Amino acid sequence: MGHTEGTQPDGHAGGPVPERGRFAEVRRANRTETAEDYVEAIADIIAASGEARVRDLAEAFGVSHVTVSRTVDRLVRDGLCVTQHYRPIVLTAAGLAMAAHSRARHRIVLRFFLALGVEPEVARIDAEGVEHHVGDATLVAFERFADERGVPPVVDEGPPDPERFQRVRESHAMETAEDYVEAIADLVAASGEARVGELARHFGVSHVTVSRTVGRLQTHGLCTTAPYRPIELTELGQSLAAEAKRRHGIVLGFLLLLGIPAEAARLDAEGMEHHVSEETLARLATH
Repeated sequence: MGHTEGTQPDGHAGGPVPERGRFAEVRRANRTETAEDYVEAIADIIAASGEARVRDLAEAFGVSHVTVSRTVDRLVRDGLCVTQHYRPIVLTAAGLAMAAHSRARHRIVLRFFLALGVEPEVARIDAEGVEHHVGDATLVAFERFADERGVPPVVDEGPPDPERFQRVRESHAMETAEDYVEAIADLVAASGEARVGELARHFGVSHVTVSRTVGRLQTHGLCTTAPYRPIELTELGQSLAAEAKRRHGIVLGFLLLLGIPAEAARLDAEGMEHHVSEETLARLATH
């Protein structure tokens, strides 16, 4: 469903959002993303064939039946759908509303990418991830951008595509690593070193969460550290941090160019930067 809407017209809560608040918003968007994708897919499958079953969703997302069953169980607990063993999946009123809201956001983002001149298939892939990371102010700006260029509304995006959802999953897998190495680089530049406590404050998470994430970064050769010692990026980690900063700068710069309020633009850029292709980045950079 994207960001939780606040009281300001830009779609974000009043006042500047601290750094940890921006990352918390991104984490919330990531948690709701699967639910939104599933209810939208269920609605599309029902519209196309009259009913939706676990096997249909497994085929649509390119995942196992077990993965789909676990996700559907969560949707049932959240009141978004109902089903029984060997019976079709039916969306509740709440599920139907979420599906309609998600589809509308997706079409706005897809139309914007098409207005940028991004190739249609690349635009569809990027829209799958970006739709969950933009607030109301950005959606309005995207619509205005497409309107000014006379791009017609998107009516039919086609059936769910496993390849597009695989790209989104790959982006999520890299998202935490990119955010952490960028934060480590920023802390080192600002104060000369980066430690677990500083990262915990930066992201608004526990020391345990940071320690586990840093352990994974070490496993992938992105940083080095030892107990009670600062965290240092490897050459590979420094390269990834520089690339993440480049992507973030391009996305943020374009959002500001669209006239989106600065704090809303910063919040949306945190999530968007991980879900746009090099083709889309190039288009953003040249406008």
